[in-house]
Amino acid sequence: MSKARGVLVLSSLVLALAGCTSAHQTVDVGSGIYDLTVTGDADACSPLRMTGAMGVVGVVSIDDVLNLSVPDLGAEASMRVSLSRSTGFHDERTEALPACTDANLDRSYTVVSADGTHFSVTYTETWRGLASCGSAMRSVMPAAPSADCRADLVLDYRLDTECLAPCEIQLTGSGASCSC
Repeated sequence: MSKARGVLVLSSLVLALAGCTSAHQTVDVGSGIYDLTVTGDADACSPLRMTGAMGVVGVVSIDDVLNLSVPDLGAEASMRVSLSRSTGFHDERTEALPACTDANLDRSYTVVSADGTHFSVTYTETWRGLASCGSAMRSVMPAAPSADCRADLVLDYRLDTECLAPCEIQLTGSGASCSC
């Protein structure tokens, strides 16, 4: 093999590995109690999606899987979402809405930045088919928008208390704590 061809093959291999590394990023997030703040990027919903300080939440990071608490409009407690390295720390889900024949709520979550004490997740809600909803759905989900819409939000998590093994994160209706 010529020297020039060898350099070309090595360069191609390095570029291919670099592309693979970026597609399967690592996230520097530890288990612990985090302060969660939600900000709006773009919100076409009425009423607007809830933003601001959400209080403390538990985050568990184990073996390239990030388990986090996220706000849930349909419940008073937070919802759990698992994001794994194998999916680029991204998840999408579609939920049927109660008391609606053809309505759905599409949600997507993607970790966009992380360091040892803070990470951010883009969160998108897309509400579809709300015209099929009656007043019964409003009683179950009073914060649901009045018409189809999309909201792009950012969930910012700031480390409050690290919770290292063998300690465990205890989730309660009012937040989270680290118990050893």
